Amino acid sequence: MMRSFGILIANFFQKMFMEKVVLVNLIALPILLIGILGTSLSSIYNPKPVKHVPIGVVYESGSQQYKPSLEGFFADDEVKELLIATEISSVSEARHKLGEGAYKAVLIVPEDTDLLMSNGEDVELTVLYNEKDTIEQSIIAVTLSTLTDATNSLRLAYEIMPQKENGHQFVFEQLITDSDISGQPKTTAMNYYGVTMTVLVLFYGLSFSINNIHQDFKGNFGVKLRISPIPPIITIISLFTSGVLVSFAQASIVILFSKFVFNVYFGEHMYIIFLITLLGSMFFNVLGLLLGVYINNRKLLNLIINIGIPVMIFIAGGYYRIDLGLFSFISPVTYIQTLYFTYIYQNELLLPYTFTILLVITTGILLSLTMLSKYKGVQVNEDI
Repeated sequence: MMRSFGILIANFFQKMFMEKVVLVNLIALPILLIGILGTSLSSIYNPKPVKHVPIGVVYESGSQQYKPSLEGFFADDEVKELLIATEISSVSEARHKLGEGAYKAVLIVPEDTDLLMSNGEDVELTVLYNEKDTIEQSIIAVTLSTLTDATNSLRLAYEIMPQKENGHQFVFEQLITDSDISGQPKTTAMNYYGVTMTVLVLFYGLSFSINNIHQDFKGNFGVKLRISPIPPIITIISLFTSGVLVSFAQASIVILFSKFVFNVYFGEHMYIIFLITLLGSMFFNVLGLLLGVYINNRKLLNLIINIGIPVMIFIAGGYYRIDLGLFSFISPVTYIQTLYFTYIYQNELLLPYTFTILLVITTGILLSLTMLSKYKGVQVNEDI
């Protein structure tokens, strides 16, 4: 049994290494993702030809809890190199001073911001400019975009630390300011996207697992596999293990690259992060295994899944968030993100989430085994 398992694993990696394009994509994809994003985010902290751009900030009623966090952002030394923020009492006064040229832009924090954030709802910060298409506007827009990225993680903070007073402010400050906790290095919006890119690559494992099923059950090798004496459970475990190893390797590249190149903080112990990464790779690959076995002979469903996965990867990457409200618990991406952020900021591994993922993995393998056992006999007759 172990010999058959080893043969299937070796066969998989032999095929993969023989296709140089596939091999390059597997290695280059995670580095490219984090490299492009990291460079663009980090570049905002480099010295700029234009510095100390004056902007005004208006805090409308119901934003007092959020105010200290925002003040902390503008008080950061590297942000102060780019922007000099001054509080203005009202929107009308801000518009007047903007028209006079006292400020290059005005940031307006809307009413009931605290309530909206505590409910996990979107908060839209308004930025008014006195001129368009200027260097100053570009600097303001890019710098404030990191504020938006950091604010995304505040939603998670309310889920992760509802019992911690000012938990959202704690997370926000860890994202944008220097910390003196255990010599923790400086963190930026790269923390949010370092984790998000890792989850994106893990999510890609779902697609990779589906394609793996399709390739192995087509052509001569697929026929031999289906009529071979190798037990179905060995076939399932080998396909699953192959996908997990590839996903884990890709995600590890993202983690190590972002940690050592962009100084992203992943908590006190990296082995916990790699454990979560292994769980995530198993989680998404078992979902891919289930879908791959189920849709392999269903053309319409296969087409829908193949179109839907890139869209979901786009959403998983945080480029466009869909608020599922009460049904947000069904999001597999949220599960894995929460595991990462809880450990990074709370130094705690969520055991209920971990056991749930292990249960899903076990159930998925058993269901795949059941479907493949029935599916193999039918396919042998069809192919022969």
